[in-house]
Order: sequence, then C-alpha cells, then structure tokens
Amino acid sequence: MILGGVDITDNFVWSDEFNYNQVEQSQERSITGGMIIQGGIKQYGRPITLGESWLPRFIVDALFALEATIAPMQLELADGREFTVVFDRSRGVAVDAKPVDGYVLAANDPNWQYKVTIRLLTIEPTPEPEEP
Repeated sequence: MILGGVDITDNFVWSDEFNYNQVEQSQERSITGGMIIQGGIKQYGRPITLGESWLPRFIVDALFALEATIAPMQLELADGREFTVVFDRSRGVAVDAKPVDGYVLAANDPNWQYKVTIRLLTIEPTPEPEEP
C-alpha cells in the first residue's frame, strides 16, 4: 500500500469498507401524511479507515509529516485499487500511532514498532489535464 508516496506496507485492514451507505436518503411527511422519500447515489466522501498494522517509527514520522498537509493524495491498496483521498480529521486524529510496547527510551529508535490507524476520506479526483 502506498499513501501520498509513503510505502505503508500491505498489512493494513480497511476496517470500514462495508460499513457505508452508498445511497443518501431523506424522508419527510407531506401535509397529507404521505411519506416522501428522496435518494441519490453518493459520489465521494467514503471513509477509509486503515487500521491494526504495525509500522516502524520512520514510516510513522513520514505519515505525521504528510498529515500536516491538506493537499489531496493518492492511496493505492494492495489489491491495486486507487482512491484520491484526504485525511479525515472529523473522526478524531487522522494518524493515530501508539508504541507497541508502551513508552520506553527505545521509542525514539527509527525501527521501533507503532500500532497505527489512518483515517481517510475519498474525494473527487483531480481531472487529468487535456492534451492540446
């Protein structure tokens, strides 16, 4: 898996892949008491939570630096699917990393392992520039 140019390994699980309504729906009663139901297929805004993976600190540092930007980025999953995403800060910390063995002096070691969860949100991809 690659996120914004950072190789984040293939160990992440997309934990909320199927916990998503693909159709937005609104319901209201008319003045006659009848039900009015409107719906439409969602285009973008699907949450992608990648979690339960261990990463070395040097990759966590790269993700933390990437999280400080607001620019859209590409996410390439291990199965080849690609999404244009931004960090989803509305659901808490976008890059949540905790040392696997608690805080010890070795936690500053670039190879020290952290348990990481990454929260993303799909957005409309940037259109390709047209050729002249």
